[in-house]
Amino acid sequence: MDDDLAQLEAELKRLRPAPLSPDFTARVAAALEAAPAPQSGRPVRLWSWIALPTAAAVAALLAHVAESRLAHGGGGIETTLAGTTAAAAEPSYKPVAAENLLVSASDEGLVTLDDGTPARRRRLRFVDTITWRDPRTNASVTWSVPREEVRVTPVAFH
Repeated sequence: MDDDLAQLEAELKRLRPAPLSPDFTARVAAALEAAPAPQSGRPVRLWSWIALPTAAAVAALLAHVAESRLAHGGGGIETTLAGTTAAAAEPSYKPVAAENLLVSASDEGLVTLDDGTPARRRRLRFVDTITWRDPRTNASVTWSVPREEVRVTPVAFH
């Protein structure tokens, strides 16, 4: 099995792409010149995607902490009989899982950058999910945030 993989890898290393024909290069150049100008839409503001879910997660955590403090007598510190202090039994959440789920991807075609360079623009939509767990009580909090990326990759034609 390892010999087969080594042979395949050696064969793949020897492969080289065929040179582009002048006809193909001319057709691509003509298509780029005929491409419509990029649309200037509303800019994507990252904070608008993150602000509401972040506020909801913070409010949920604060409510949980407040409820926990009320259940334990309202104090954050307990005094023991020996006169020493110990931390109250507050939840101590630790992140245990993170997931980035690609929901949709769309190719928005060729665009021209400000310096005249042709580029390809792609729009990717994700849902990022982070899970925290309190190891003592096994309680968990899951936070999901939508995220959108616009990737612009310069295209070079040789």
